[in-house]
Amino acid sequence: MPTWLLALPQMLFGPTALTGQILGSLCTLSAAMIFANVVRQIWGKHNASIALLAGLCITFYNGRLNYYNHNVLLMLCVSLSAYCWWQISTTGRTFWWIALGASAGLGMLSKYQYLLVAGPSAYMIWQLKPWRSQQQLRGLGLAILTATLLFLPHLWWLLHQDMANSPIQYALKTSRPEFLQTAIPASNRLHSGIWLMDLLFNRCLPAILFLWIVQTLRKSINTDQCGNSAGLSGTRFLLVWGIFPSLSITLLGLFLGMDLQMQWGTAFAIWTIPPLMMLLRLHQKQLHPKQTWMVLSVFVAIQSALMIHSYETSAFGCCAQPASTRWRLFDSPTIARELSDSAHDAVGGRIEIIVGPASAAGAVAIAMDDHPKILIDGNLKISPWIDPEELKKPGVIQLWPPHTGPAAQTKLPSGWGWSFYLPSAETN
Repeated sequence: MPTWLLALPQMLFGPTALTGQILGSLCTLSAAMIFANVVRQIWGKHNASIALLAGLCITFYNGRLNYYNHNVLLMLCVSLSAYCWWQISTTGRTFWWIALGASAGLGMLSKYQYLLVAGPSAYMIWQLKPWRSQQQLRGLGLAILTATLLFLPHLWWLLHQDMANSPIQYALKTSRPEFLQTAIPASNRLHSGIWLMDLLFNRCLPAILFLWIVQTLRKSINTDQCGNSAGLSGTRFLLVWGIFPSLSITLLGLFLGMDLQMQWGTAFAIWTIPPLMMLLRLHQKQLHPKQTWMVLSVFVAIQSALMIHSYETSAFGCCAQPASTRWRLFDSPTIARELSDSAHDAVGGRIEIIVGPASAAGAVAIAMDDHPKILIDGNLKISPWIDPEELKKPGVIQLWPPHTGPAAQTKLPSGWGWSFYLPSAETN
């Protein structure tokens, strides 16, 4: 679905970086606003504002507000699902069951990681007990039917793919699960703890700092602000959505030996804010109106510090780390200019396809006037936008990071290199 959603604006406005950046910003901000709306209905608008500002301090979002990828779209689908579950618990309307099914189907089309919503969803079903109400049971059936109808065409396509190169195999390969082996290495268990610590005390650290400062400014109140319906506590609802997904990811690493990727927390990190607020008892405190500007000033100060840090550690700053294959840490416009000057005449005047790592080759392609297509890692199975016959035409080159590739490649001043691409049997 991320590709489908991007296709229309790309056709209208061309393959520019700005198109994806705007779409990514809209997805992230929409998900954040849906999250804030749920908190507002449960804890009130003041707490919702604090939760929203804290959520935007998480480095998955402020430093990557212009990102557009499957994790960003998954974040929107997760927020929509949580919102639908809360509406179901408070209104019981059939419409929200159907909307839940739609968000679930679209979530699975965004990324299979949407399955982590199963934990909170199972809890909601257990709390609501829809089998006791014919209307609720019908709603649950409609939700399952809607999700199935949306995901079924993709599932049918999956079943007809070569399993050796299918998206499922690709997902298993990138996560490198160890459950097919006899034992899970201790390093995987250790990495699971590191992943959770990174989420809470690295990605969420600016948010924790913001909440701690706000906590010192607010005063306690005795009002119970928890929403409830059919015995379901609003505070418990937020606690479940804040803890279950992140805990599930950690357990996947502990017991299945999966190599947890740091970005897997993107879709769920903002939901950790309510549990953090509960830990500081912020949901039981209120802010004096005169302190509002002080809170906003703290938010702006944290965002400014994060922006400065992001710039100075990028390819354009003074403190960039030597990690040339990470697109954020290399100067893609400079490499694109060097590649154009070096390769244009050799390939016949226009570069049509770049073969290489998705992130690096994609960033360079966007910065080039030719806007060539990308053959990811030379694999047509995960680059369906390229016809095999196109690889036989002029203008197909392979991009090599520094210190890699054949000796016959043409070196660029930046240390990167390029060579003519020779299709292999594995490509097809």
